[in-house]
Amino acid sequence: MKTLMASLTASAALLLPAASQAQDLTIWAIQAFNQQADELITRMAEDFGTERGISVEYSIVPANVLNERLAAAIQGNAMPDVFMNVGQQVQYFARLGVTQPLDDILTEMRAVEGGIYESTVSSLMYEGQAMALPLEVDVVPMYARKDLLEEVGLGLPKTLDELRAASQAILEKNPAITAFGLPTSTANDAEAQARMLIWSFGGKMFDETGTEVTWNSPETIAAYQFIADMFTEGTIPRSTLTWDDGGNNTAYQTGRAAFIMNPPSVYNWLRENDAELLADTALIAMPAGPGENGRSATMLSTFSWMVSNRSERQDDAMAWLRYFFEPANYEKIIDTVGGRWIPIYPGMTASMPLFAENPDFANFDEMARNGVVDGHAGPPSAWAATVNTAKIVTQSIQRMLVDGETPEDAVAWAASRIEEAR
Repeated sequence: MKTLMASLTASAALLLPAASQAQDLTIWAIQAFNQQADELITRMAEDFGTERGISVEYSIVPANVLNERLAAAIQGNAMPDVFMNVGQQVQYFARLGVTQPLDDILTEMRAVEGGIYESTVSSLMYEGQAMALPLEVDVVPMYARKDLLEEVGLGLPKTLDELRAASQAILEKNPAITAFGLPTSTANDAEAQARMLIWSFGGKMFDETGTEVTWNSPETIAAYQFIADMFTEGTIPRSTLTWDDGGNNTAYQTGRAAFIMNPPSVYNWLRENDAELLADTALIAMPAGPGENGRSATMLSTFSWMVSNRSERQDDAMAWLRYFFEPANYEKIIDTVGGRWIPIYPGMTASMPLFAENPDFANFDEMARNGVVDGHAGPPSAWAATVNTAKIVTQSIQRMLVDGETPEDAVAWAASRIEEAR
């Protein structure tokens, strides 16, 4: 992990915002993929500062450079007071020893009527303490073009074999289409979505104790072969090798993709910008993989707030988090995000019209309770977080797709790298 940290720092020396320490309280956040929501939270931070009599800098950092900026900030002793990251990274930063326990605020959140989605909590615990707070719940449905399926006489796919057959038929009829928009780059979305597919085949990174690497299995190899076959036949196009975290969003929103996996940010964009495409879209569960271990595996994650234990503004940082999660403030945020974030409070999922009255979101509550978390089949861990940060899965897939390695060799390489990251 020290080698990874040094690499991130070396590549990020120029990414650290030089003026961040000019403010009383600095907050770094990931974009919500919703401009109105980002603007709302920025105004909330400003209003919070005005009420508290302090200056607040709320910076939205692209997800694909956030870890590099944080690495530089840690090395330069210039960390933000509060920072957001995806749940898979909490264990990583906790293991580095740079985060502050937040058990008191987590207890307060649990005391809200209906509590919180407890499925998110395991990824935030480190050595018995909550080292982050779950900001929302990420569920990842599949988007399917009903109109393109109807053109080829097929229904919504329930299995990955049906997904491939539908992709082949759609591509034959529409040669310019991105049939299955699976990112094959090393972006954050690519790492997560590859795992969803592999888990659906029955692959597992660790055993149930989280102490043994189980990546090199027939199920994982079969999933790699599935990706390679679709890539070779063009149903996963070569352009996906260079997609960033918005690549699959853009492909679907511009009508160039038949199937993608993505949180509801795409749905919200369609609702606001393209009613016709929305009407042709179905949100479905991940199609199940083959064999007795095949399943429909939905990624469960959560954007998370962390507080630097080096911050000299601990009281202000904690006050900001309480302000953010105050139900009246928080519900405005969730409503503005428009479905991209599932509220951490199940009571809001049941009561807010955005969710309760929308049949497209009907299965989100179940997905939020029962999704698969990082570290599968074991618990979330610093080891699993280090693997995620290193993008080992997507690197191995690129070795197969770009360098011509066999699925067996690519999987074996990934297994050895996972073991080295212990």
